[in-house]
Amino acid sequence: MWTLGGEYSHVLRQGPWFRFDYEASVMPVWEERDPTVTGTEFFVSGQAIVTNQAPVRVVDVTNKPVGSILTGSGSFAPVYALFGTENTYAAAITPLGVRVSAMPHWRVQPTFAVDLGFVFGSRAIPIDGATQFNYLFALGPGIQFYSGAHTSWRVEYLYRHVSNAGQGDQNPGIDQGVLRVTMSRHR
Repeated sequence: MWTLGGEYSHVLRQGPWFRFDYEASVMPVWEERDPTVTGTEFFVSGQAIVTNQAPVRVVDVTNKPVGSILTGSGSFAPVYALFGTENTYAAAITPLGVRVSAMPHWRVQPTFAVDLGFVFGSRAIPIDGATQFNYLFALGPGIQFYSGAHTSWRVEYLYRHVSNAGQGDQNPGIDQGVLRVTMSRHR
């Protein structure tokens, strides 16, 4: 999954050791790559037999047999799933966010952020039977580097969870670790 967007932040409170910021972001580009089953394969006398099907999005990918089939010789052959991928496009907004930065007067500042928002997909995310509308929760630490009085770079690692909170027929959710790089212009 990868995203591209913009962020707004506003200082809520600043002291000598900590600064608290409100932050909100808009990610109009959100691409999620989903695993799909595209068919099956089994072997009879060393010959591969492949069946193709329209791609179906799945939660898990396995290299273990997914079943077995009775061959013409009366024995059973393991059946393996064939996998591919499909992209789902979406947009996200996180209107509720807070960032805590330590040592706000230093050029290098440790930060910690928590963001809450929504993801709107072009189809159900992450599988069919889920919903196009999902909730988004992210949190994690980072380091902000000030390269000048009005410019900074932030590198952070976020734990991100996307889920429909049980509103769809299925709710597998998405949990991921995200490396986010942000360039900021300050007034």
